[in-house]
Amino acid sequence: MTQDGKRVAVEGDRDDRISGLPRNVIDHILELLPVQDAARTSILSSNWRYIWSTLSNLVLDYDFCRKLIGESESKFKLAVDEILLLRMGNIVKFVLDISGAYLSCADIDRWVLFVTRNGVKKLTLRISNLNTYTLPLSIFECSTLTSLELTNCVFKPPSSFLGFPNLIALHLEVTTFVPTTSFCVINAPLLRYLSLDMCPGTQYLNIISPVLKSLGVRDSHYYLMLNCFINCKKLRVVKLLCEVVDNQNHDEKLTLEKLLISLPALEVLYLSSYILEILSADVVPNGLPFTLNFLRHLSLFVAFDHLGQTSYALQLIKNSPSLSKLEIWVLSTTDNDEAVLKYLDTPSCLEQPINKLEHVTIKSFGISKVELRFVKLLLSRTPSLLRMCISQKTDIDVDIALELMRFPRASPRAELSYFRY
Repeated sequence: MTQDGKRVAVEGDRDDRISGLPRNVIDHILELLPVQDAARTSILSSNWRYIWSTLSNLVLDYDFCRKLIGESESKFKLAVDEILLLRMGNIVKFVLDISGAYLSCADIDRWVLFVTRNGVKKLTLRISNLNTYTLPLSIFECSTLTSLELTNCVFKPPSSFLGFPNLIALHLEVTTFVPTTSFCVINAPLLRYLSLDMCPGTQYLNIISPVLKSLGVRDSHYYLMLNCFINCKKLRVVKLLCEVVDNQNHDEKLTLEKLLISLPALEVLYLSSYILEILSADVVPNGLPFTLNFLRHLSLFVAFDHLGQTSYALQLIKNSPSLSKLEIWVLSTTDNDEAVLKYLDTPSCLEQPINKLEHVTIKSFGISKVELRFVKLLLSRTPSLLRMCISQKTDIDVDIALELMRFPRASPRAELSYFRY
């Protein structure tokens, strides 16, 4: 064959390879494209004309929505209406991100009603904080939902709401709970993953989720709703990243300890500096009322100029015999806190080796005497340590680096990295 003939053959093979791909592969490729690009494939050939309209995942992301709304709000509404009307088959996943613009609630209701009537399982709504969007009845009546992610919504279930029978994952951000009665009850028997991020009204929330595995809370009223998770014996991951609130409740410490005591299978724990402060009550504990036997990953935000937080952090480390990974975020520190320095020099603060700890990360290092003493203590009590990474925002101090490298290490395999990020 001629050289031109060979070129034509190669191009033909290439076309055949694309068109001959398994349908699930083609669907996956199209789902990775922006929706407008996926729609353009309908003009490639008659075989491709309806493929994009049968895709089960429909993602109208921030860039897509912002661009069209920026051109014309009416153009955006028309585009979404046409995209939905041209769909063939169920919509398994629907993402609508209009967080960058104000839009009529009636339009959102119409689109949500369409997807809930077409078998949606994974629903994400990110609404602008300029809107006050109350979830429509269609969401509370959608029994097919397995994943629900909401931002800037109002969660006000009807009195007839029985829960989400198939929901597995629930992520709520700045979503306000408005109870129909005294409490907002969510019955989710299959729920495994729950995240509540700055959601007003959680004090009215009661979630029934016996198989819950992961809980993340960042909310000022967190302690008022933690009791409903005490019977969640399968919880493996708990993240309590709550901030300081004006009106502290004296029952907070009891509620927190009651929760930690009730979780025998806990493997991953994140605690904010505020939670540490509540748990320690600014008093050096003689011992914790619980042991986290299966905890292997501990992440703490610590103010090292607070004796209570520093001591409680060490108590948690001591009471976690299976701990293999430790993360410390330094929030504040000082060179002049003699009480903390004296405590870290006390043999009882960490008298036993942490035998299974292999990886330690310390972030926002402030090169204070307290932090250096803390690092020295950890290095001397971790015989299985493989790597310790210390990072800071400022330029590296050569003298501090040399001091760190000279600290004695219980583990002969331990490596230490010190760098700026």
